[in-house]
Amino acid sequence: MPDRVPTSGRAPASYTDLVLCYGGSTHRTPFGWNKERFAPFVTYTDEAGGEHWLFDSFLCIEFVMVPYSINLGQKRTSGGREQWQELIDYWFGPDNGVNALEEAVGEAAARLGEPAGKRKVVMVMPDPIIYEEYADTNTSTTYWGELNGRRLDFAKASDRIAAYKWYIDSVRRLFDEADYRYVELAGFYIVSEDLATPGDGWNPELKRWEEVIPEVAEYLHALNESLCWIPYNRAAGYRNWKRFGIDYAYMQPNYFWDNKGEKPLSRFFSDIKANDLAMEFEFDDALLEKTAGSEVYRRRLREYMDGAKEHGIYGRKPLAYYHGQNTLYELSVSAAAEDRKLYHEFCRFVLDNPLRK
Repeated sequence: MPDRVPTSGRAPASYTDLVLCYGGSTHRTPFGWNKERFAPFVTYTDEAGGEHWLFDSFLCIEFVMVPYSINLGQKRTSGGREQWQELIDYWFGPDNGVNALEEAVGEAAARLGEPAGKRKVVMVMPDPIIYEEYADTNTSTTYWGELNGRRLDFAKASDRIAAYKWYIDSVRRLFDEADYRYVELAGFYIVSEDLATPGDGWNPELKRWEEVIPEVAEYLHALNESLCWIPYNRAAGYRNWKRFGIDYAYMQPNYFWDNKGEKPLSRFFSDIKANDLAMEFEFDDALLEKTAGSEVYRRRLREYMDGAKEHGIYGRKPLAYYHGQNTLYELSVSAAAEDRKLYHEFCRFVLDNPLRK
């Protein structure tokens, strides 16, 4: 497999606006990511009919492969090599995933001309869950499968790292073989939303991240790939994410769903500035005009946009965007007045990000 040019340091910052695209598990509706679904993420058509490039980066993410879990804490049987391969096959299927994104960007380029750079793709990495039943230490640690003729034992950090490297190499090989014109691999994503270590966080003995993530980060950096992570609000590791070798860390405010006042935005912005974190935006179908009480959720998304500007995050740090299962697409095709208004506000916010200038 041809390698990219190695780097002695971390992969350079190369994307500004990362949109989360959930897919891979059969419980998803819609299940696929075809070029039509990607289209409103690739470009934005303003109120005057002008078309613009929108997101410059796409996170291909999943945390379960029903009925299995590929993310610690989902209370399902842990996924093995078969499920990890199934995830890869999904994102590189014909007319789906990365191939569909390439098509969508190519069709937009035929209208707009070549984009300033290739659209970046960040690929999720499944968690190498130590036990077959994640919280039951009496269950198997050799459930994952074989690699190079040897059954891996996830009780050993070296075997969890080996599984990570197999996955990384498999994904990179597919990108190299495809030789895409419009998209490129920019890095990988830690799917666990907390990085518990002894003395910090929930059940670190079931995770032991300190044994594997720094070495995986080092491996990625040697390949000129970045490592990305999005913890929930004040999740374990949010203060010491740089020690793991992570390049991009965006914290979730979780304010969008906070009806008890437990996650104030003022504290969130103080936390991310104190710990040099970037920001994840979050919204879902609760803000669609057709949903009862939706005005509360539209206001909260606008508070995110205003707060990012007020606190100096906008234009200084990269941003990530969670939009539920398919909410941004739903906004893009909605005829409802409040949806159209918010859609244009949000897309203009992304489009005008000063980091893109």
